[in-house]
Amino acid sequence: MGSGSTRPNTADDKMFAAIERGSQDDFKDRKPPKNTDVQLIKDKAQRTEKAQQKTESLRALRLAAEQEKKAAKAK
Repeated sequence: MGSGSTRPNTADDKMFAAIERGSQDDFKDRKPPKNTDVQLIKDKAQRTEKAQQKTESLRALRLAAEQEKKAAKAK
């Protein structure tokens, strides 16, 4: 018998295989990681939110600078 190398072995491979098959139901990993450290999860969420806010503010600054540049060119 083969080694099973043609079958998806990781959660990512299984998810991609389900997408290719056209399965539209939610993908659920049979063995999700068991991380019960609530403080770590909260800290990670706060870091992510802070990074998103920073990205949004930088994007707003860039767009404002582009608009000023266009306005200066138009004059």
